[in-house]
Amino acid sequence: MNIADTVELRDLIDIDFIQEFQDNFAYSTGVAVVIEDEYGEPVTRPSCFSEFCSKLIRSTEIGSRRCRACDLQGIRTAVSTGKPAVYECHAGLIDFAAPIMLKGRNIGAIFGGQVLTEPPNPAKFQRIAEELGIDPDEYIVAVNKIPVISEEGVWSIAKVLFSIANTFSEMAYRALEIKENNRKLVLTNNRLNNILQSMSDGVIMVDSQGIITQVNPAAENIVGKAAREMSGKSIKDLLGGQAYCIEMILGKQQPYHDVELILDALGDSIHCVSSGKPIMDDQGALSGGVILLRPMDKVQSLVNRFSGANANFHFRDIIGNSAAMQETIRMASLAAHSMSTVLLQGESGTGKEVFAQAIHNRSARRKGPFVAVNCGAIPRELIASELFGNSEGAFTGAKRGGRPGKFELASGGTLFLDEIGDMPLEQQVALLRVLQEKKITRIGGDKMIPVDIRVICATNRDLKQEVEKGRFRKDLYYRINVITINLPPLRKRREDIPLLVEHFLKKISRDWGMQVDRVEPEVMTYLTRYNWPGNVRELQNVLERMISMADGPVIGLDLLPLEIYTNGSGDDQDPLSLPRVNRLFRERQHKKQLLAEKESQEIIALLAKHGGNVSRVARDLGVSRNTLYRKMKQYNITS
Repeated sequence: MNIADTVELRDLIDIDFIQEFQDNFAYSTGVAVVIEDEYGEPVTRPSCFSEFCSKLIRSTEIGSRRCRACDLQGIRTAVSTGKPAVYECHAGLIDFAAPIMLKGRNIGAIFGGQVLTEPPNPAKFQRIAEELGIDPDEYIVAVNKIPVISEEGVWSIAKVLFSIANTFSEMAYRALEIKENNRKLVLTNNRLNNILQSMSDGVIMVDSQGIITQVNPAAENIVGKAAREMSGKSIKDLLGGQAYCIEMILGKQQPYHDVELILDALGDSIHCVSSGKPIMDDQGALSGGVILLRPMDKVQSLVNRFSGANANFHFRDIIGNSAAMQETIRMASLAAHSMSTVLLQGESGTGKEVFAQAIHNRSARRKGPFVAVNCGAIPRELIASELFGNSEGAFTGAKRGGRPGKFELASGGTLFLDEIGDMPLEQQVALLRVLQEKKITRIGGDKMIPVDIRVICATNRDLKQEVEKGRFRKDLYYRINVITINLPPLRKRREDIPLLVEHFLKKISRDWGMQVDRVEPEVMTYLTRYNWPGNVRELQNVLERMISMADGPVIGLDLLPLEIYTNGSGDDQDPLSLPRVNRLFRERQHKKQLLAEKESQEIIALLAKHGGNVSRVARDLGVSRNTLYRKMKQYNITS
């Protein structure tokens, strides 16, 4: 509800001031005056009231009731006409009323009067006294004491009171504005304070001299001190030699963003990312500043979350019932509960990263980040910066405040070093030092930064041979070869191939909006006999290729790639004759061409029928919009 609808007159005016003004006016004019609220209750004490009214008329129930009725009628008249109301009251006296308004609402009135415009008529007042049940003689004596003012004088006084009432209305309006603004200000301050108190980032407010004025709970936790210990102290005491941040906001009066600060909190170094901004008053003058602090581990957590630095696979997602795979899963599960470094060895495509993620998700570090680095995919000259990060000014173009490397981003979780055998020898030395000391130094920096990581390495090389050839450090090999898990190639667990085929058929069909759910038995035979040099990754790619060419729910022999035909007979089986293979491919190509032409013509006809509306065409064909778009692109059809 709007405050103007409920506020009362006594809440908006200085009653002592108004009382003094009212008394001076009443005694200087001889006119009785009182101010009442909208409910008829006096706001001020009556001034210059005669005993005629107070002791005779208003002392009786009927008299008091009639006085109230006259006053109400006078106010209604004044409000409706916009002029002061001058009227004869029930007791035969002349009264006047002037309303006090607030945004169209009558919140009170100034009542004046208790005068006569001519000498009293005894017969008239005797009759009134009898109606009120008052002794007529006493009544006449009291009436004769009432001042007589000319009618012109009455109107003159009434207009003055009306003007005063208007002034009071303006005063009430201004007081209401101040009250509303104060209320809004209090509400805004409460909201801002609630936001400040609930922020997960640390917030420190300073005045124009850099003196701390306010600290939120998050900042208390980061710094390790209570707000009362920091308030009144210079922010420079907290920042130490990093006071250039204060110089930016208080000296240059410019904001700064994402600067790394190192705070000394209870003897420990706390790495924070800080931003700051000057606070200006309404005249544009500096009044202080605000500094935001976010611990680096929170920043790293956010970076990991939004950059995909998390593990999605669990042991339940690994497909395979073969004895070889079950033994590998058992060993990996045991390794998950250890803090030792794990080395995953296996051919390309055997699922080394899947196992690394599953180990992470089974370990005590599962709530921390999982950061994967492919050592073979990073240029030789950049791998050090990628792993260890760089400090500000380490090289031309280095980001202000520096940049954390993968070791820092993985702190509290797991760092997966894929293709560890491809790491340059000079970086192997640095890696060994980090594994031993659990600390890193950024490129171009001199500060040791502690990191809490568990390392999982993977390779498709024989690292022992690499050591013998001088391409891999022996000391690093022994350091990472604590728990070694060998992942079996797909040809060593052929009984798992039907399970994998079923899994990929469902997944690819679901992702592509298709209904291809099985392969012919003869196709499965060839898939099972094939040696799969690319392992599970190659199997998935082959199935994707066959599904994309399938025109029904079943994959037949005609969709099997030629290399599977020619190499999928097994070591002890006679291969299919090449003439039969060639005939199958010719038949498949011809059938595929006929189906493609038919499907293309049908899509073109439906697009013409529906005016290019792809959604309606997809509905008529019984396929998803994505599938239709893919087929239109395949047949070079535009809508």
